[in-house]
Amino acid sequence: MSKKTTQLEFKSLQQTDIPFIVAAFAELGWDKPASLYQQYLLEQENHQRCVWVAFQEGIFVGYITLKWHSEYAPFHQQGIPEIIDLNVLPKFRKQGIGSKLLDLAETEAQKKNKIIGIGFGLYADYGNAQRLYIKRGYMPDGLGITYNYQPIDPGSIVCLDDDLVLWLTKELS
Repeated sequence: MSKKTTQLEFKSLQQTDIPFIVAAFAELGWDKPASLYQQYLLEQENHQRCVWVAFQEGIFVGYITLKWHSEYAPFHQQGIPEIIDLNVLPKFRKQGIGSKLLDLAETEAQKKNKIIGIGFGLYADYGNAQRLYIKRGYMPDGLGITYNYQPIDPGSIVCLDDDLVLWLTKELS
């Protein structure tokens, strides 16, 4: 009995990929407009961000972006590139696609810095990502959480949404 292998393709974002990405997220009810990916494409063309997309047998399954100049001040000040917006469609998770996308970003980041950074949200929707990053050696940067890139003081009240973030770094070898 032979095991069926699936063909995975990883490539840089192209204009022609955008409708497939938008449609895939719309099917899930997620608001990921074409304008977001147009911005990513522009930043990729201007060497501000790298974007890799993954297709499995011609079907869009996920993407990752690497931003060279983070908006998070501690990363920005140290020239630490930031992984932003790693997304693998739910039905394609736990197949190693996220790890392969991270490999691409980490390999590229290593060309400019020995450290890479990432931030993640603190609620359950980020659970799979949180576990993946820790498993891959990412460690909290020790500076606490931020809201909209600003440090949170003890006793503060903030909204638990995508802007409440814990930041991690990983030493690249």
